[in-house]
Amino acid sequence: MSEILHIGYGTQTGTAEELAFDIEKLFKDKGVSCQVFELDDISMTKLQEINKLMIVTSTTGDGEVPDNALTFWENLSGSTELDISNLKYGVLALGDSSHYDFCNAGKIIDEKLKELGANRILERQECDFDTEGSIEWSEKFLKSI
Repeated sequence: MSEILHIGYGTQTGTAEELAFDIEKLFKDKGVSCQVFELDDISMTKLQEINKLMIVTSTTGDGEVPDNALTFWENLSGSTELDISNLKYGVLALGDSSHYDFCNAGKIIDEKLKELGANRILERQECDFDTEGSIEWSEKFLKSI
């Protein structure tokens, strides 16, 4: 079991990736051990081994999960017997409120993790068009874990 904070990101244009690495730097400066991954690099087997996970994801197209998080989402959404009850997580969702499915990728991932028994330790943060509020949310997340 790993005590490392895992930061998984899903991005289409690079904003969520950049934010994930900014958060990693902020946390490492505070002495927190963390690693950043594309969400697609987290298999369901690996997800069961993770204790602490922050997800930073944008939404693309008509409310879809970004390309580098699609395999993760397909595996997660198809899971029914996954034991992730030891997982403490939070979701930082990026979007544009002018779209009908604002922050949908973050919403569906968050709801599926909760449904599978993971422990949401902080309500989902939804950022509109930019990343305002994301650092404050990240610091609250850090205090919560």
